[in-house]
Amino acid sequence: MQNFTPILRRVSQLCESLETDAELREEIERAGFPGGRWEDLAAAIRTGSADTLTALLDDVEDAAADAGLDGITHPHREYIPLDVSGFGTVSGWRCPHLHRCGRVHPTSDATSVRRCAVTGDALTWISVDSG
Repeated sequence: MQNFTPILRRVSQLCESLETDAELREEIERAGFPGGRWEDLAAAIRTGSADTLTALLDDVEDAAADAGLDGITHPHREYIPLDVSGFGTVSGWRCPHLHRCGRVHPTSDATSVRRCAVTGDALTWISVDSG
C-alpha cells in the first residue's frame, strides 16, 4: 500500500496556502491551472486517489511556479516541543476527508465551523482528553 503521508502533507500545505491568501487560487488559475481542475482536485481528495491527487498537486505546483510562487504544496516543518504537564483537553477542527491531510485548527469554539479551503467541505469537530 502506498504511503499517503507525503501526499496528505501536500494537501495540508495547499489548504493552508489557499486559506491565508485570498488571491492565490486566481493566481494559480491565471498561470495555467484551469478553474475546473479544482473540482478534480476536490474529488481526488474526497476519494483518496493517490495517483490522481499527486498529478493534480504537481500541476498546481507547476502553475504556481510559473506565477513565481513556491512552496504552495510542499510543507515546511518546524519543531515545537509539546507541553505534556498534567491533564488537558485539546479541541478543534480537523480535515473531514477519508484520507485526512492532518491539518487541525485548535480552538475551544465549536460554533464557528471551519471549511477546507480546497474542497469547501466543513471540517470535523474533535476533542481529545489526555492525562
